[in-house]
Amino acid sequence: MDILVSAIVGDLVSRSASFVIGKYFQQQPGIDMILQRLQRVVQRIDTVVEEAEGRRITNQGMLRQLKTLRQGMYRGRYILDALRFQAALEDEEEVSHSLTAVLLSESSSLAKRLRFSGAAGGGSSSNRDAAALLMSGANNKIREELQRMVSSLEDTMDAGMKEFLLFLESYPRVLRQPHAAYLFLENCMFGRQTEREQVLDFLLRPGATPMLAILPIVGPLGAAKTTLVEHVCRDDSVRGRFSTILFLPEGSLEDEGVTDLRGGSNFKVRHQNHATQSHNRFLIIVETAKDMNEGAWRSLKSCVAHMAPCGGSKIIVTGRSDRIVDLGTTEALSLGRVPREAYWYLFKSLAFGSANPDEDRSMAAMAMEIASEHRQCLLSAHMVAGLLRDNFSPRFWRAILGLGA
Repeated sequence: MDILVSAIVGDLVSRSASFVIGKYFQQQPGIDMILQRLQRVVQRIDTVVEEAEGRRITNQGMLRQLKTLRQGMYRGRYILDALRFQAALEDEEEVSHSLTAVLLSESSSLAKRLRFSGAAGGGSSSNRDAAALLMSGANNKIREELQRMVSSLEDTMDAGMKEFLLFLESYPRVLRQPHAAYLFLENCMFGRQTEREQVLDFLLRPGATPMLAILPIVGPLGAAKTTLVEHVCRDDSVRGRFSTILFLPEGSLEDEGVTDLRGGSNFKVRHQNHATQSHNRFLIIVETAKDMNEGAWRSLKSCVAHMAPCGGSKIIVTGRSDRIVDLGTTEALSLGRVPREAYWYLFKSLAFGSANPDEDRSMAAMAMEIASEHRQCLLSAHMVAGLLRDNFSPRFWRAILGLGA
């Protein structure tokens, strides 16, 4: 029973929930009360997060607390959307086949039983009956898990929130033009706000010694490592600090050789600042997919030290291998994929634009299913959601969903 509950609750939080969950929960006594509490606490968190994102926070402790608040907001909104939107697909036969049998993990024997019952019954209604049967025995456990999650979010809001808001007032506001939320998300480093501030802190921190400072950033393919760095490098404070920002793409340090920062063909110049206050400081971004040639790496550092003898230059190394961690002079930054709950928040905002998803819940449910097919790839979120927004019709969205099936 515990395995069943864990599988159902875990999938509810981390995957696109089936409409069976929505219909089942709506019929349970007391569940509306818990969902109303969830709605209220998510709105409270949303208000605090919106205020915090309008400030330039530099304190690492507050940034970690803000990250926790964001995760809670995304998680709560994900569950509320799953319960609201997936129930709208009960009569959508084109989509409902792809939404059954996702209540349980793929490796679970119970998931195999669910798929087998659907095959034996020859239709999605048999799958629904099997899912409801499996869930009915875990009713109390599921309610307890949902209750525990809501209580956890409420505790997060109550613990130290007065102090957080008080300290928040001491940080300057970030000036930005008012516009629709999806336009802001298109131009911000979504899901990496805390990491962005950490990279900024590394770049703007005065060097205590002339030693070359190096920050490794490690993460899997699609974790937006290079995108994060490029976004930070567009910040005016970074461009004002370094005289030259250079980008060294993958493969440039695989062979040993002398690296010339004054115009080597391997480098791409991202920015040059001839103002005297930048003091000939270099920022080098090295992108690597394989192991670097040690001779080429030594040559690069030697060239930076020679051309910027006063110090202050810095290197950021991005890659998928943990071996680059040893290259750093400071703690490495590790990036994972954006959580599914946060990814859905971004995808929904980009796909619907200024439209309200609640006005067409069947389209919202289709968007939720399309989003689940892209494995939290941020590039796909912008491309696919933008395509959906530009072709805002149920017929087109069903066609896109069919292509991914």
